[in-house]
Amino acid sequence: MKQLTFFPGILLAIAASASAVDFNTDALKAMQQEGHKMVAEAQDGRAFKTANGLCLDVAGKALMVRKCKSSGSSQTWHFDEQDRLVSSDGRCVAGPTLASCGAGKNQQWRLDGQNRLARAGNQCLQTQGNPPGNGAKVIVKDCSGAANQVWR
Repeated sequence: MKQLTFFPGILLAIAASASAVDFNTDALKAMQQEGHKMVAEAQDGRAFKTANGLCLDVAGKALMVRKCKSSGSSQTWHFDEQDRLVSSDGRCVAGPTLASCGAGKNQQWRLDGQNRLARAGNQCLQTQGNPPGNGAKVIVKDCSGAANQVWR
């Protein structure tokens, strides 16, 4: 008689773990899709926009903001494996200008928790003017809560 009650208990345990596996599989699939999205963005690049919808752009060696264009333009950026902010033409942000990519800390940037493009020393990319106009220069200033340091 003990064997008869034991066997349904095993079946119940197996059924319960099967549904837990389904849940974990769904969560794993969602995480995998998010990871694919992040990789695609890193490889294809993205635009960094100001609050009033202008995009980080390049004019020669200088950084500025202009009306946004289609992807694949001078407004497409990505972070490389050394935390450098790289333009679509392969140059790196080194302060308010672009330069050949190197190992200097002045080329290591991150998008921080406040959506600021920040580097070591608590310095952020900031537009001149708040809100900036089309063609406004981008400068480096100490990070603050200023709206013209926020990129979306």
